[in-house]
Amino acid sequence: MLTACSEELDQGFNDLAATALEDAVARQLSDAGVALESGPDCTTDLNRDGTSLSGDANCTGTAVDGRDVRAEFDGTLSSSGCTGSLGVFVDDEAIAQVDEIPDCSVNVTF
Repeated sequence: MLTACSEELDQGFNDLAATALEDAVARQLSDAGVALESGPDCTTDLNRDGTSLSGDANCTGTAVDGRDVRAEFDGTLSSSGCTGSLGVFVDDEAIAQVDEIPDCSVNVTF
């Protein structure tokens, strides 16, 4: 039973992280003048380490002009910020590559 609770908790943290990354990707796209029709929708593969989450995430979406949008994150999210590599692509053209995501945090507490 404890395993199920732990898995639910981890899924909750992954959902929080996905939302934070979706917001960050949407901001990067907006800053580049790309409007979204759908997404971004992020899936995460993160592991909890104390009060932070580390791992990777992939995001997909569609721009209003029909172009494919994707983002890839590999790093750490915590209450003090989100660091690591975030690449944002439109039709496989890089439009943003950042090592620290502005205005991003995930509060990992119990």
